[in-house]
Parts: sequence; C-alpha cells; structure tokens
Amino acid sequence: MSFNEFIKQYQALVEQNIEHNLGTSTDNNTLIQSMRYAALNGGKRLRPLLTLAVIETFGKDPKQYLKVANAVELIHTYSIIHDDLPAMDDDDLRRGQPTVHRQYGEDVAILAGDALQATAFEWLINPVLTSLQQVKLVHNLAQAAGAYGMVGGQFADMEATNKPDISVNELAKVHRGKTGALLAYSFVAGGIITDLSSEVQTELAEFGLAFGLAFQIKDDLLDLKQDDTENKQSYPYLLGIDGAKNKLIKQLKQAQDSLKKIQVATNHETELLNDCLHYFDDMVEN
Repeated sequence: MSFNEFIKQYQALVEQNIEHNLGTSTDNNTLIQSMRYAALNGGKRLRPLLTLAVIETFGKDPKQYLKVANAVELIHTYSIIHDDLPAMDDDDLRRGQPTVHRQYGEDVAILAGDALQATAFEWLINPVLTSLQQVKLVHNLAQAAGAYGMVGGQFADMEATNKPDISVNELAKVHRGKTGALLAYSFVAGGIITDLSSEVQTELAEFGLAFGLAFQIKDDLLDLKQDDTENKQSYPYLLGIDGAKNKLIKQLKQAQDSLKKIQVATNHETELLNDCLHYFDDMVEN
C-alpha cells in the first residue's frame, strides 16, 4: 500500500489509542484535562505512523504496538507545550487553539509537559515487548529526547537566536537535534520492535535524520509562503528558495541511499518506507 493509504488505515487508531490511554494517566482532573488538551489537539501523528510503517514493512502487526509507537508522540507533545511557553517562543495559538499555558496557566502547562514526558517512558514498558526491546527503546528515546537530541537542538537553536549570522552547517546541527532526533528514533523504534540488526537500525537512523532535515526545510519553505518576514535561521534565508529546494532534494537522495542499503541487508521490499518520501513531492515539483 502507499503511505497515504497506510495513514488512512492507522491515523484514527493512533488517535483513539492516545485518547484511551491518557484517560487513565491520573485522577487529577485539571492535570489530565491539560494533558489531553495538548495531546488531542490535532496533529498529523507522523512520528508514531513512521514507527508503525517500519513494523508493517518488516512483517509484524502494527495494531499490537500502537501504545508503544505513541510514546514518541507524547514526547513531541510535551516539547511543544514547553516550546510555546513565554520563556521560549511565547506563542498564544497552536493549530488555531490557545496554547496550553494560555488555556490553563504556565504552572499547569509546565507540569502537563512533565507528566507527558514521564508517561511516554511508562508506555514503553509494555508486555508486547521483550525486556531487551523495552530497554533499547527507553535508551534510544531518552537519547533522542534529551541533551544529545531534541533538547540539545532546542538549546542550540536558542543560542543561535542571538547570533548575527549562522552558517548552513550550524543550522543543520540545530535541526539534526531539534527536529531530526525524534524522527530518526521513530524509524529506529520500528527496527527494534522487529528485531532488525544493529547495522540496519543505524541505516534507519540515517534515513530518519535525512527525512528530518528534509522535513525542516519543507517547513521553512511553507512558512516563507505564509508570510514575508525574514527568518535568519531558515534555509530559504541562507540559501534562497532554489537553494533550499536543492538541499531538500539532496536529503531525499541520502534517505533513498540508506533505504537501498536496508533493502539489501534485509532482503525485504521497502516500498512503504520509500513512499514516505512522497511527503515532499509538493516542494520538489514546484
């Protein structure tokens, strides 16, 4: 099936799984409301869907791993809550709705983010996994979310804000952590669940990092279309629109190279993963 067909089949299941499992996270009404407000306020659910796509590709039933796959979505959601806070980006709206701190207050928003982060790791301790798989997933998600990954990238992004100029390599390093780390984890998690070799998991990580950088470049290009303000920490600003598109194409080529290595190493067809790259067709064709 195509990735779009896969999304249609699993997106609602992912959403329902988050809603059901968050309903039992705490008996504190305000805290659970704020957690659910953040986690169920739309979103494409791309990260868990990518994990499930790897699971489907390598022959296991994705429906058995919905809660495990959704752990990364909770990390992503907590990061959004904290990123929207006044001390960070100070955003009032998220997907057309008041941000969590605007809806519930800064104190509740911080604690809702903290609770979602902890719950993510709880969801990885799951009887559908072996003990070794649980340990590997916890370790990999902790690295992807922490100082070596997303938080480290966010910190580098914060530091770069005060710089008069930033190079393309510096910007790529920021987004390798801020955006790419959780996307790379999403692919690797599927490899851990399907017991792929460490070498294949490494290629899945490379595939995910290339996907993540392409994802960020596309986001920058879409932001440019929505307003005319110059964001000095964006690829279109540093490279121009054509240069940003060329860099996106380069990332897609790197992703395809990793996918070819995975296909050879596993002797498995990888059409579904390759089809994930069609997410960027609107940028490449324009």
